[in-house]
Amino acid sequence: MENCVSPNRLLIFCNPDNPTGTCYSAEDLEALSVVLRKHNTIVLSDEIYARLHFDNNHISIAKVYPEGTILSSGISKWASAGGWRLGYSIYPSELKELHKAVCSAASHTYSCAPAPVQYAAVRLFCYEEDTMSYVLHCRRILAAVAKYCYKQLTSVGVKAVMPTSGFYIFPDFEILKPAFDRRGIETCTQMCEALFEETNVAVMAGGPAFLRPTHEFTVRLCYINFDGARALVGSEKFGVDEPLTDAFLHEYCLPVVEGIQAIKKWVVDHLEMKKPK
Repeated sequence: MENCVSPNRLLIFCNPDNPTGTCYSAEDLEALSVVLRKHNTIVLSDEIYARLHFDNNHISIAKVYPEGTILSSGISKWASAGGWRLGYSIYPSELKELHKAVCSAASHTYSCAPAPVQYAAVRLFCYEEDTMSYVLHCRRILAAVAKYCYKQLTSVGVKAVMPTSGFYIFPDFEILKPAFDRRGIETCTQMCEALFEETNVAVMAGGPAFLRPTHEFTVRLCYINFDGARALVGSEKFGVDEPLTDAFLHEYCLPVVEGIQAIKKWVVDHLEMKKPK
């Protein structure tokens, strides 16, 4: 930012993060706010996964930098209403002129969200008991699945950071580089193609889609390939006082379990691949 010539600065900030599933700590946000305030930077904070924080303690950067933060969210993730396409942004009073300009530009693109969607969203935003219960069960199911993915992948040497919110984990398959070298696999995209062809599991390369180097073997793995409605019923039967076990995942989230086990076997097979004589 010291080298930025323009007086107009905008930071697009994703917290909780996609693709890593991680969140910024209170200390991180406080330190960032000092720099952002110093350089008079506007923050567009994408917090669409906030209500899915596994410990339900998401912290918005708007708490520490309210005058410069535009909070952006929607109902696609936490309310499982992706097809409704309803999002929203909250502007501070300090940015009211920018808000007016954005509204003016938006008026030439669309008029408003469909009325039925707006009525449903109003009910959601009341955050009544049934909505809170739904989100609680979504969080605990996602937390259990994320923990399973993390434990299984890291058990065979794959590097990963345990997610704290959302739908994704961002594992690094660098441990397989010697085997990839022998196979002529040089990029993450090539690795993803081989993984799909050999295990029928699809992941998304970290580079270039998520701005990682193309030769780095990091991928975005989405772990929500299961019947969410059925898992929700199962979680409600367990009760909120009982932790969700691996047995629960095998019964209600089996496609994810099978996919992770297929990746795990693929990793082990590559680690055992003998060097040519």
